[in-house]
Amino acid sequence: MLWSSAFTVLWLAGYAVAQDQTGAASPTASRADTHNFDIPAQRLAGALSAFNRQSGFQVTQASGDTQPGVTVNAVRGTMSPQQALAQMLAGTGIPFWFTGNRAAVIGGQHSASTDAADESFTVLAPIIIRSSRRANTGSGFQGTPDWVYETPSSVSVVSREAIKKAPSRNARDLLDNVAGVLVNRSEGQNPGMSINIRGLQDQNRVVTMIDGARQNFQRNGHGASQRTYVDTAFIREIDIEKSGVSGVGGAGALGGSVNFRTLVADDLIEGEKDWGLEVNSTVGSNGFNFDGSVVGAVRLSEDFSLLGGVSHKNIGAYKIGKNGDVELTGEVTDGDDTLVFTGQESTNTFFKAEGNFTDDLNFSLSWLRNDSQSSQGAAENTGAGGEDIQDVVNNTLTAGFEWDPDSELIDLKARFWYNHTQNDEMRNRVYNGEDWTLPVEYRLATYGASIENTSRFNTATGLLSLNYGVEAFQDDGQSSTPFMVQDGIDYSLTYTGTNPAGRRDMISGFANATLEHDDWLMVSGGLRYDYYHLRGSTSFYGSQTTTTPRVCLQWNAAGTICRRWGPGGTVTTYYPVETDIDRSGGAFLPTAMIAVKATDWLQPFAKYSRSYRPPTAMESLFSGAHPNTTPIQYAPNPFLEPESGNTYELGANISLDGVFSGDDTLRMKAVAFYREIDDYISFGTNVYRPETAMDYDSFVNLDGTTSMKGLELEANYDAGSYYVGGSFTWLDAEFPTAYSYNGQSFDAAPAALFVPPKTRFTVNAGARFLEEKLTVGARVTHVGDSEPAYGQLAGNYKTDKYTLLDLYGSYTFNETTTLRVAVNNVADIAYVPALGYRTLPAPGRTATLSLNVKF
Repeated sequence: MLWSSAFTVLWLAGYAVAQDQTGAASPTASRADTHNFDIPAQRLAGALSAFNRQSGFQVTQASGDTQPGVTVNAVRGTMSPQQALAQMLAGTGIPFWFTGNRAAVIGGQHSASTDAADESFTVLAPIIIRSSRRANTGSGFQGTPDWVYETPSSVSVVSREAIKKAPSRNARDLLDNVAGVLVNRSEGQNPGMSINIRGLQDQNRVVTMIDGARQNFQRNGHGASQRTYVDTAFIREIDIEKSGVSGVGGAGALGGSVNFRTLVADDLIEGEKDWGLEVNSTVGSNGFNFDGSVVGAVRLSEDFSLLGGVSHKNIGAYKIGKNGDVELTGEVTDGDDTLVFTGQESTNTFFKAEGNFTDDLNFSLSWLRNDSQSSQGAAENTGAGGEDIQDVVNNTLTAGFEWDPDSELIDLKARFWYNHTQNDEMRNRVYNGEDWTLPVEYRLATYGASIENTSRFNTATGLLSLNYGVEAFQDDGQSSTPFMVQDGIDYSLTYTGTNPAGRRDMISGFANATLEHDDWLMVSGGLRYDYYHLRGSTSFYGSQTTTTPRVCLQWNAAGTICRRWGPGGTVTTYYPVETDIDRSGGAFLPTAMIAVKATDWLQPFAKYSRSYRPPTAMESLFSGAHPNTTPIQYAPNPFLEPESGNTYELGANISLDGVFSGDDTLRMKAVAFYREIDDYISFGTNVYRPETAMDYDSFVNLDGTTSMKGLELEANYDAGSYYVGGSFTWLDAEFPTAYSYNGQSFDAAPAALFVPPKTRFTVNAGARFLEEKLTVGARVTHVGDSEPAYGQLAGNYKTDKYTLLDLYGSYTFNETTTLRVAVNNVADIAYVPALGYRTLPAPGRTATLSLNVKF
């Protein structure tokens, strides 16, 4: 399989190069190029910055000629850079012309004879956007687009460029170099993700979305509970917000959000073509069998496009590194260093339609389906069981509409979405020498919608923007398994009780105001109100012990010794208790921000946000017990309160061009934060239920304040012929260790509270040769040791520090064909990844070969 796949990759590379050499037209940057523009009406300086990013051109102003305070028109839609700039400047009286070499000038006077600017102004050195670095990218770390370094908030982006350059066993690998972000590895055998931002994860604390559609599926276990299934073959970028979200996507978000945005037609169709096709294929060593995709788009008319694709991934069980102190047990290997059940396979499809109803009303409809198979369990040679098959199907459907007429009062966006995740599990165990199989089904459907509008006003103090709207969603979860009634006890609750059925509705209204004054001051404030209603029915068991006197059935001849006793003694019986949970509540959540453009390249900012997360159905309706034990261990807590948080941030954006030469760039974002969480929901062991007069394990609110503070840094310097960038994270999290219930205080005893390592950094550097066709680079990642705050299973998730070296390179044959190679974990280090499980070390040295071909 490996060699046949590698041959296919190399054959495609040769075919694509041959096609180019036999005279196939290579798309080149020209003035007839079209781009998808989305630039709101705003001050000239900000609009020009957005135009430069979205067009790949560099527009400069004639010295002293143009007033920077002029407000220009909105530009939205697919058009050439000339058309976009003309629309932006219409009615302002500002002249413009293109000077060649993907550059343009506004203001001053145009010399027709030279087609260049006259001596009344100076044209800055243009930024030339080369084909291998153009798509969905910018000058920041990992190709982060420039708008990130103009946004006064702790946001990060993983660009399409970074996604293509980093073949991954799992989508979670792409987030590990983002400052302040780490993906949990405790469920290492499952391709689902649980994203940790600044120490918060699981139970929808971090809102995870695909095109704005929430991925709220949870599955209880010893490790992380949240499971998000994404195939990055169809993702154009990953947007990460690490603090409170004041607009759409912020409802119920305690610790930020992650939004996976899918491809659009303009990502695949270049220049004046009306269709585009992209083929990606990766093969490798150490179980990296194959990862490939085909995506394409066709523009049926100026107002309607279709795009879609299919991908397939086959990852086998891997071997861990040979250099390190990790010790494996028989539970996870079958006699060598290959971890059992660490493979996965998925086949995924994507379809999208997008277009315009009118010149100012556009739409998009999309469907993303992820079908993955994995497994979990222990090696059969241990006698502990066998392989549990996991089959997960995730369907996400979205519909988006944008209406932006010729009015500064209306810029309307509406979105409707549906997500359904179904996890079918086949539990296999060996009991009393017999094979035992049980099918279990976990599923969650989430429906949602949002509508928002932005109105803009020119005032005496600057441009005032008002953004306001409503969003709502509903979670509807169900779990099922065959009845397992024995001696009056329903043992199926040991599977479905910890993943209970229930419904949670949430609606949120918000309004935000932003004032931009003279291009140097930005002030914003907002208020949202979140309301939730959670309800469902569950059951738990009580026990009753009775003592029946025994009767002697046969005495000895003397009548003094009983030779045979009749029935009697102590008998324990169990009985179910059904209970309904119906909880609701709400909170007002303010936000505030101030940013100062101290210089053209430096923007310090300060931000405050309050966030709020109501309990999930899992937390509120929790019951049953550990699988295959008497289900009297867990019970719901009817008094569970929502979590709330305050986040304070100080940060700075740095964006410099021409630092040491005419075409180098420097981008940096640094943020220091402090966060306090009240009523953090964890796990307790002394929740009293009067129905049974017994204590149970339940979710509880911790006493006191959970605090998290840290520093995050992302930076990149690019001189064209070489580059160096990286990220740094320092995090200090402190969780309370007690909770109160029924007037008493108890020690908390969760399974584990996952806390990322205090320190983590990545340095990425490389050089470009042969007119930047050849790139070689290296990445060093250091992760400090980490340990869960406390918990019954905390020892299973303690990890030691480790340092990794990765090497990579690429060669661009032409504008359509790129070949990439990578070797991850070059030193073949054996280590357990941060937030990982001690018996699931990471893969050892892995080499991959990738080919990207565009048609």
